[in-house]
Amino acid sequence: MAILYHLAHDPISNSEAVLTEYDAELIKRADESGIVFIAVDDQGTRSIVPASDVREPENRDEHFTFVQPSYVDDRFKAVVDVFDALAASVPAVASNADVQPVSSKARSSMSFSDALEALRKLAYPDSEEGGGRCQ
Repeated sequence: MAILYHLAHDPISNSEAVLTEYDAELIKRADESGIVFIAVDDQGTRSIVPASDVREPENRDEHFTFVQPSYVDDRFKAVVDVFDALAASVPAVASNADVQPVSSKARSSMSFSDALEALRKLAYPDSEEGGGRCQ
């Protein structure tokens, strides 16, 4: 399998970036400071590789997706499921808790139940799971 590109992953900030330029000295310094390098092959498989394996990227005029929609959808649904479980485990807190807006653009404060319902409708727009309210 061919390596399509390399990522530089910073485990402290949990962020990644595709390497678009090759500079052996910068890669070496990044490696020494704890950056992890990941090779992504043509099957989408990600493998941690030593910095010495990082090669200059080929200039390709190809489209590729950084994050598959199903990847995001699955994780978003998992977040809703966690909040559903929390609401079921602590119903008194869930029904009385207010969610405070984080910015002036946010909706006015709402109950935990209302916020969970809005999140559930985003995660499950076309299913019955999106219509149920937490108790």
